[in-house]
Amino acid sequence: MKTGAAVLGMLASAAIGAAAAGWITSTRNAPLAGGAVGPVPMPMASPPAPVGIPLGDVAGGRADGSLLGMENPLGEGPAVVADGKRLFRQMNCAYCHGMEAKGAMGPDLTDLGWRYGGAPAQIYDSIAAGRPKGMPAWGRALSPELIWEMTAYVHSLGGGIPPQQAVAAMHGDYRGETSENGTSKAPSRGGEASADQ
Repeated sequence: MKTGAAVLGMLASAAIGAAAAGWITSTRNAPLAGGAVGPVPMPMASPPAPVGIPLGDVAGGRADGSLLGMENPLGEGPAVVADGKRLFRQMNCAYCHGMEAKGAMGPDLTDLGWRYGGAPAQIYDSIAAGRPKGMPAWGRALSPELIWEMTAYVHSLGGGIPPQQAVAAMHGDYRGETSENGTSKAPSRGGEASADQ
């Protein structure tokens, strides 16, 4: 008896599901011009990202170097940096990073060591995708252009590195240069490069 009830329950669920699917299909057809009936296009959840915007995690060398070498498509002129600074304050970034971006609850953006990288593509990715333990992802709230403006401002604060240097660092060449014997030079604690670190 229990098996029969279970089978009837499954059949009832299947019938309800099929009826609902038929209703959804029939309501997706709507009258068109001239009385014809056709499918109504469903809106996309979000528009596709513009070409050339780095998506995914490029920090720590987990993506190919082509994204790390990408320049900011808006450039880094004074007007773009000023727009980024205005946006930095408007979006309350200063609450965590401080009014001068020297750190508060969030990290200092004017120092030389950035955990997720200081190349423009890495900064863009940190803003768009967020970071664990506090950095919100702004990729759905801000357009790529606005994120690039903020990227220009953050990169201008002094902690950013040129894209070419980020690519070299990904390949183990921290300063983008090699020693006379062909090995990469790593910075020592005193600031000078040392081949044996």
